[in-house]
Amino acid sequence: GDHGQRDEDVPAFSRDSQGDDYTGSPSAQQQADAIIKWFPALTALVVGPGLGRDPRLQEVAGLVIERAVADGLPCVIDADGLRVVMDNPSLVHGSAWIVLTPNRAEFRRLLAAILPGEEEALDDPEGQVMRMSSALGGPLIIRKGVEDIISDGKTVFSVSERGSPKRSGGQGDVLAGCTATLLSWAKAGGADRLSASAEASAAMLAAYTACMFTRRTSEEAFRRHRRAMTAPDLIEAIGPVFDELFPVDGE
Repeated sequence: GDHGQRDEDVPAFSRDSQGDDYTGSPSAQQQADAIIKWFPALTALVVGPGLGRDPRLQEVAGLVIERAVADGLPCVIDADGLRVVMDNPSLVHGSAWIVLTPNRAEFRRLLAAILPGEEEALDDPEGQVMRMSSALGGPLIIRKGVEDIISDGKTVFSVSERGSPKRSGGQGDVLAGCTATLLSWAKAGGADRLSASAEASAAMLAAYTACMFTRRTSEEAFRRHRRAMTAPDLIEAIGPVFDELFPVDGE
């Protein structure tokens, strides 16, 4: 929900307006604090889509991630947010509620930063994703691709449902949002109870469900729009697909 706040109350920072000279502008910590103050109203966070690589914004994002880890706030790190982790892997060390969602190219860059000297293991991608998660101390990794591979360093899942035969920019953002939502539900629903029932962590179950759900949403969006499908069409399909997967009792 919007908790009553107006759009103009939500902090946003423009790369164009900041330039290279920060004299007289808020410090990175002040900018991060302007976001962190909203944490009590949040159940999950996504960092990265649209962030860019401006050094100041990367620094702000690092401070926000650091606080999310400290507070145990479920957080999905995608796109340019992954560079923050590459530059400072210790930020996410040991956090069970952080999920990194690299595509294959981003995964290779993470690999160079986290497991230097190790080439992409085309013959054992599941083992490599597990090793990377373990090297980071526990955050989940969803390595997106033809097959999504998910690991928390202890368990590994893969999702290979067909989804849409068309890829369009923004589908990864939909996955990031779905993952954040399901992480928040898993935490609120009782992580220990969920883990005990499935012999996998609640965060792993949430990540697996998010990958499966996004693929089915993509498949439905393609069925409706064919080659004209774009990422916003996935949003339109979320409701019907969710109702099909998780029908309301009595319907």
